Amino acid sequence: MKLDKLKGKFRFYFQKLLKDYRLSLYDNNNLTEVYTSTVSRLSVWVILLFISLISVSITLILLFYTPLKRSIPGYPSKHMSEMIQYNSIMVDSLQNEINKRDNYLDKIQKVIMGEVVEDTVSNTEVKAERVELKPMSNDAIFETLVEPDDVKSSQSSSASREVDLSRIKFFPPVKGTVTNKFKASPGHFGTDVVAAKNSKIAAALDGTVIFAEWSISTGYVVQLQHANNLVTAYKHNSDVKVKQGEKVKAGDIIAIMGNEGELSNGPHLHFELWHNGTPVNPELYIKF
Repeated sequence: MKLDKLKGKFRFYFQKLLKDYRLSLYDNNNLTEVYTSTVSRLSVWVILLFISLISVSITLILLFYTPLKRSIPGYPSKHMSEMIQYNSIMVDSLQNEINKRDNYLDKIQKVIMGEVVEDTVSNTEVKAERVELKPMSNDAIFETLVEPDDVKSSQSSSASREVDLSRIKFFPPVKGTVTNKFKASPGHFGTDVVAAKNSKIAAALDGTVIFAEWSISTGYVVQLQHANNLVTAYKHNSDVKVKQGEKVKAGDIIAIMGNEGELSNGPHLHFELWHNGTPVNPELYIKF
């Protein structure tokens, strides 16, 4: 009995939804009918639902794909989004520097404790490249340079205490522009040379690698010991291609120019030349 009543009510409301109504529009001046149409309640609900869906879709598109989304309370502004991205990059860089520092301090601790420190500097198995460099013509310094055979003999003679550096043929570590000159009094014991990014750094003379590691202040550093109590240093590199104890020839690639270390403010090479424990102005003997 109840089921029959429910069926009857359902049939009644369904017929009510399908019942047609006449919709007419009249001209207000002369009351003539200008438009007429037949509609049902069901069709009205369908039209309203369709309009609602279209409105919601357009609103969502405007909010997600236009700058209007930044007007939503709690949504980050463009400046804030850029700052979040920048801070994320800085955190990654800081983590890298912390790892390098921890590695550096760990090695120092091992050295103090007398333990053997493994060589962790990246090194390539490929034989170092050879740079073909030619002496500069019409230069007063290079006109007085000796022939290569004489250079070898002067470097192999350790008995001579006084050496005329102008008679030694130095190879430029890199070709570029000098941006900061040698100044002994303020403590700038080298020459800063700017060149193309990832430029290759070459050894200035034949010698032995006495240091090839990373430091907090100057990044990857290579130091070479040469004959006649000469030492050259190459700082702020992004990578080194030699390891401690390795023999190198003048012109061999020993490092890649970088912007490493707290004291660096751009990609460049900080080159130092030391003779008998005293810093010497490299520009007096090398044309960069």
